[in-house]
Amino acid sequence: MILRVESLLLIIIQVVVATTTREISLNSLSQRIALMKYNRDRETILLFEEIARHFTPTCLKILVGDTPNYSSTWNDPLVLLHSSGNETEKAVSFINKNTEKMTNYPCMIYMITHNPSVTLMSEMLDLNDKVITRYFFVSTPSQRQAHAFLLDKKLANEENLAAVVKLRNSTHSWNVFTRQLLHPSGVPTVIHANVWNPERGFKKEKDMFPEQMGNFYGKTLKGVTLDFQPFTDYRIIKGSKKVEPSPSLDVFILNMIARHLNFTYELVMPDDGLWGTLDASKGHWSGVVGDVQFHRADFSLCLSVTQERRRSVDFTRVYFMDPLSFVTAKNRPQPPWLKLITPFTDSVWILTVILVVLTVFLYYFVFFIQSFLGPHKIRLSSAFMYVVGSFLGQALILPQLTAGQVLLGFWFIYGFLLTTYYKTALTATLAVPSVPPTIDTLAQLLNSDLKYGMIDAKGSEYQLFSTSNVTLYMELFKHMTFYSSDESMRRVAAGSYAYIYFRSNLQTIVNTQFTTKNGETNLHISSEEFFPGGYGWAFPKGAPYRRTFDNVMLRCLQAGLIAKWLKDLYRIYLAEHHLMMTPEEAKRADEISSTDSNEVLVVLNLYHFQGAFFAMFFGFGFGLILLGVEVVMWKVVASPETSF
Repeated sequence: MILRVESLLLIIIQVVVATTTREISLNSLSQRIALMKYNRDRETILLFEEIARHFTPTCLKILVGDTPNYSSTWNDPLVLLHSSGNETEKAVSFINKNTEKMTNYPCMIYMITHNPSVTLMSEMLDLNDKVITRYFFVSTPSQRQAHAFLLDKKLANEENLAAVVKLRNSTHSWNVFTRQLLHPSGVPTVIHANVWNPERGFKKEKDMFPEQMGNFYGKTLKGVTLDFQPFTDYRIIKGSKKVEPSPSLDVFILNMIARHLNFTYELVMPDDGLWGTLDASKGHWSGVVGDVQFHRADFSLCLSVTQERRRSVDFTRVYFMDPLSFVTAKNRPQPPWLKLITPFTDSVWILTVILVVLTVFLYYFVFFIQSFLGPHKIRLSSAFMYVVGSFLGQALILPQLTAGQVLLGFWFIYGFLLTTYYKTALTATLAVPSVPPTIDTLAQLLNSDLKYGMIDAKGSEYQLFSTSNVTLYMELFKHMTFYSSDESMRRVAAGSYAYIYFRSNLQTIVNTQFTTKNGETNLHISSEEFFPGGYGWAFPKGAPYRRTFDNVMLRCLQAGLIAKWLKDLYRIYLAEHHLMMTPEEAKRADEISSTDSNEVLVVLNLYHFQGAFFAMFFGFGFGLILLGVEVVMWKVVASPETSF
């Protein structure tokens, strides 16, 4: 029995010893694993630091991973974040949006030692928050995982990626992989960029993050636009949304960019035919802006840069400033038959009629009083004829009364001055037509009888008037009409319409289609300008090639090419317009152009004197009517014995 107890105790002791030994060995193993992980993380971070020091500018560094604080080894500021958690996600969002304001660094580097959560990775890759250049360094346990990271479609708009993998057969050596977005093969490709060892450093000194958007290797890009001379012009391909570009400023710029960056392109119109309006409830844009926002197009041509659009798409620099204005027909000279009354204002004519009537009665009254003294009196109708006839040089019967003679003396002075002024003014009016002032401001347009409107493509100008809180804009929008550009200009030329649009487009149309060879036009572009803005090209949010497009555009600006191309386009459009004229239209234009507008001598013809002839014909007709009335009245009233 005692032996059995001793045997049992021995077994228990052996089990306890074995268990204790196993626990000690397990603890030792976990410590070794933790130490290895600690050393690996230190080595990974050291590699990240070396990549940043050799191949990137001085950037704000953000370490993402559950690692100890190694900030003491860094010379530059370092932000430490965990690989998951709401606070980390909020911190990343804040950093992305405010890096440009918080620091003077031109870039930021995300150094990822541990796989971040899905939500954190999405926050880091949010293209709406991308304000400066970003680099992503990640440590992966295998080459396969490195390839998966670099070719992840969620990173398609990030240029600067690096994945590091420790060599299996080496204690301290690491492979560094990067990705080339644009490749001759036509698809993104992973590149073995370098090998690093803590003791020997990098095997290659070649730049690890070269410019990736400088060569598209013949790739075809899709651009979206609408017709907007002189910036965009095209010919529509029947049965297709594709268009064939014609000479225009943005096409010239695009050809230059395509040549420098080695790509081809196709241009299309938006399905809805609009520049783009915002559906505020969804945050979605229609038209050209919507096609870019939802990646249906790689870029747009000429588009007004506004704060609302910037929230959904990225823009190049503004390459042309262009305010809104409006065009109307110049006020036409009055018809010549109305020029008989044009020399005097309404108030002068009214006062003259009153004086004539008063003088007639006074003249008649003088002779009426005079009749009691012996001499004959005159009829009232005769008094009227004598007074009015005095304007035309007809002699008057002078009264014998001194008062009557004084009255007529001043009447002669008044009549002489009045007729002299009238003849002089009438001659000037017939020779040099007077034109009422043309509408030149939006306030004048609102208070005028003209109808007005904008293009039916509804771009930024529509957004301005439809959403503005300015009283003038709100009142104008209540009665706004919308037509195509051609229909709007046809209505303007007819003299009953004002077309509100961008000044450069209006100038191009007026100068090339509504101006004679000697520079005369019947249309007027208002001097008032409003909604000052500029044009840029739009790109999907975060598109990496926007920067290289922008660089070539800047070089075009600095070289003066944009100003030169605009001058060339006016000549091109003018020549095209003359080629499209019918023979009758061309002959009429030549006749108008051959007229010397500076000729001093003006020969008055029937056109100028039509008012006088109209007055004479009216007198004939009115006299015949009165004659008929008098004959009828004589037959009714006169006695049978009275002879005619």
